[in-house]
Amino acid sequence: MNRGMYSAEVLSQLRSLNHHSQEMRRVPGGSPEALLLQKQIDALRARLPNSILGYHDRLAARGKASAAKISGESCSACHLKLPRGLFCELSVPGRFGVCPNCGVFLWIETVSESPAAETVAEPAVKTPRRKAAKVTV
Repeated sequence: MNRGMYSAEVLSQLRSLNHHSQEMRRVPGGSPEALLLQKQIDALRARLPNSILGYHDRLAARGKASAAKISGESCSACHLKLPRGLFCELSVPGRFGVCPNCGVFLWIETVSESPAAETVAEPAVKTPRRKAAKVTV
């Protein structure tokens, strides 16, 4: 397995874990939905490396999400403008890093991750036709 795919997979699971944890706070404890969410959270935690999971747990204990996307050239969690080198490194598909200010994992949303934009057909522009030249014999 190449490193890029591994990073992308870890990041995807980390983002899912953040989402499920957030949903878990929303639903009433003991409900069927809460039990299903807890099973999904346990499955995600089992797949994550211990180092990433420990880091996630430390941030979650402080009430922070452990992953945030880059908005423009800034961290969307703390809004710090990222150093150019880090921003360029994270521009590589499947790569993620850590915000030097708030410590959350960062990623750049790719076109395939963003909601599909509706394609709008451009209006056809009619070009004027040249008049046919009169032929005299």
